[in-house]
Amino acid sequence: MPSMVQLRAALKRRASPAKAKTLATFFKTGSGQYAQGDKFLGIPVPAQRVLARSFCALPLKDI
Repeated sequence: MPSMVQLRAALKRRASPAKAKTLATFFKTGSGQYAQGDKFLGIPVPAQRVLARSFCALPLKDI
């Protein structure tokens, strides 16, 4: 069974700081803006879908 530690590691491996920086400006994460405080990893949606399928057995209580 997959664990939350494994999921976090998989997310970190796929993270792209350059894409995250671009997305942060697109989604208005500055002070007083609607996405203030949100953090982006820069992981494309297709990769997110692969991860979601891989970790679908992860219990919701662990998320």
